[in-house]
Amino acid sequence: MELGSGLLHLAGYPFEVRYSDGSLARARVAADIAADAFGYFRHLFSCVEPDIAIIVAAEGDWRSRQPYGLPFFNDAAGQIRPGIVVIPAGAGDFWTAIVRDLRYESPRGYARLLATYPDGAGGLDLQSFFDLVTIHELAHAFEVLGDLRLPTFWLSEIFANLALHAFIAARQPGSLGTLEVLSTVGAGSRRLSGRMRAEGFSTLEELEEHYTGGDHPMSPLNYAWYQYRWQRLAARVFDVDGEEGLVRLWDCFHGADRFVPGDVTTASLAALLRVEVSGTLGRAVRRWR
Repeated sequence: MELGSGLLHLAGYPFEVRYSDGSLARARVAADIAADAFGYFRHLFSCVEPDIAIIVAAEGDWRSRQPYGLPFFNDAAGQIRPGIVVIPAGAGDFWTAIVRDLRYESPRGYARLLATYPDGAGGLDLQSFFDLVTIHELAHAFEVLGDLRLPTFWLSEIFANLALHAFIAARQPGSLGTLEVLSTVGAGSRRLSGRMRAEGFSTLEELEEHYTGGDHPMSPLNYAWYQYRWQRLAARVFDVDGEEGLVRLWDCFHGADRFVPGDVTTASLAALLRVEVSGTLGRAVRRWR
């Protein structure tokens, strides 16, 4: 059975919304956020309107190689819509692992997390942060279904993070703290960075090779560490270039193959980004390690 096909419907949005029994409140939050971002991206991105479903799934309805708690976009054939944005209805082991990792590797940062994402009982609740990740996955829907031909996986992730940051900064600036504190703590932990570089993957080339599997698949926590860094990069790019940097990134690759398949390198892509999109982005890609 296709993911979402047996779930409940929520009407009144510019896309289909499905949700697990007992998850109506979470579905409304996710759908409201996605609807605002849908209109914002449609305006920025060539009036594209991807045909999607937002699916808010409880753990028992989760069908993915992604761990429960990690939202994702999928455009596989045979789904209920050409694209689906799948959001967890609540916390899972992945959220618990993130919290445990940062509590151990960044005790000072953990205190900041407690102040930003309190659960009301002295612990952490990352729900408000992952509500915003809905926008990141929606950006992937615009990318994939809107013919944005990004030549690497990591540039796709940078695009989605820049789109997320731009929307929050432009339309919901009061949520910037919710968006930024987790990535600031995660990217700023020297102990976490040292562990990832010693035990996991850290370069863009390594991510390209190992994220999707192979003989040595990347761990979810290793991937989360990349996401912390990409979110901080997106903030820097937006601070310098604003929405124009995001639009230039879209225009640079929309409907156009800028590289022959198999010929793209980090250096060549960094040079193109520096000239046609953002000097800040191009330099960061060139210096990434």
